[in-house]
Amino acid sequence: MARTSNKNRDEKELGFGSKNYNNTVRFINTDGAINVKRSGLSGFNNIDVYHWLIASSRAQLAAVIVLGYIFVNLVFAAIYYSIGVQNFGGVERGSATQEFMSMFFFSAQTVTTLGYGHIYPIGNAASVAAAAESLLGLLSFAIATGILFGRFSRPKADILYSKNILISPYKEGRGLMFRITNKKQYELIETEASVNLTLKNPETNRREFFSLDLELNRVNFLALSWTIVHHMNENSPIYGLSVKELEERDAEVIILIKAINDTFSQTVHSRYSYKWHDMVENAKFKALIPDAGKKGKVKISVTDIHHYDKLPVNNDSTASLKL
Repeated sequence: MARTSNKNRDEKELGFGSKNYNNTVRFINTDGAINVKRSGLSGFNNIDVYHWLIASSRAQLAAVIVLGYIFVNLVFAAIYYSIGVQNFGGVERGSATQEFMSMFFFSAQTVTTLGYGHIYPIGNAASVAAAAESLLGLLSFAIATGILFGRFSRPKADILYSKNILISPYKEGRGLMFRITNKKQYELIETEASVNLTLKNPETNRREFFSLDLELNRVNFLALSWTIVHHMNENSPIYGLSVKELEERDAEVIILIKAINDTFSQTVHSRYSYKWHDMVENAKFKALIPDAGKKGKVKISVTDIHHYDKLPVNNDSTASLKL
C-alpha cells in the first residue's frame, strides 16, 4: 500500500508544489516557458547572457548584434577622437563631425580586421587602441559565430497547438480534446503526450495535480495532425464539475510533448497549457482533409487545426452544463 501511495503521489507531482494562490496563476505560458521567476540571490544570478542569446527570437538577436556593433564602434571612435585625429594618417581634416565620422569608419575597419589602409595609426597611443580593438573584434566575432551555430544546430520541436481546447461529445459522454501538428518539414517520430490538470481544492485550500488518461498517448509519426483526447468519465478528475467551478478552481491543463527529431536523432520537447477560459464547450473540431497533389504528395494546411464548429445546445440541459 505504501509503494502504491508513493507512486500515485509521484505521478501527481509536477514540480510546482501544492500551494494555493490567492491570485490566478499560470504555470506554463503559451510559448512553452515555465512561468516562474526565481529570486532571493543577487541580480547577477539572474543574468545568463548565453542562454538568453540562444533562446531569444531572431529579431532580438539581430538587434543585439547590430546595436552592439554600432556601440563598440562609437566607443572606439570616441577613444580615437580623444587621442587626436592628428595621430592618424590619411584623415581629411574638416569639421568635428567629419573627423569623428572618419574615426568611426576607421573603427569599423579595425574591429573587423578589414583594414583598407586609407587611415592608419601613428604613434603608440593610437596603435595600442587599434590593437586592443582588433583583439576585441576577433573575440566578438568568434562568440557570435558560436551563438549562431548553437541556435541553428539546436534540435527543436516546432509544434503548433490548437488555440482552444474543446469539450466535445465523445463515447456516449464528453471528452476534453485539443489538436497538435508539426509546423516544420522535418519529421517527428515516436511522439508522446503527457497531459496534466491542476485545480484548487476549496476544502483543503491546496492545489492538486492530476494526470489525465488519454485515448492515445503515443503516435509513431506526427505527419499530419493529432487530436489528443481525454475521456471525461467517472474516473476523470473533472467529471461532474461545471464550467463555473473550473473557473473558481483556476483550472489549467498542462501539456508536455516528447518526440525524436529525425534530423538530429535527438529527443525534443514542447510545452503548452490551456486555462479554463481557453475551453470551448459544445464544440467539435472541423475535419482536416489533406489534399493529394499530382505527384502523389499529401498536403495539409496546418492552421486548419484551430477551426471548430459549435454544436447545438440540448434544450433539456441545465443552465450550468455539467462536464
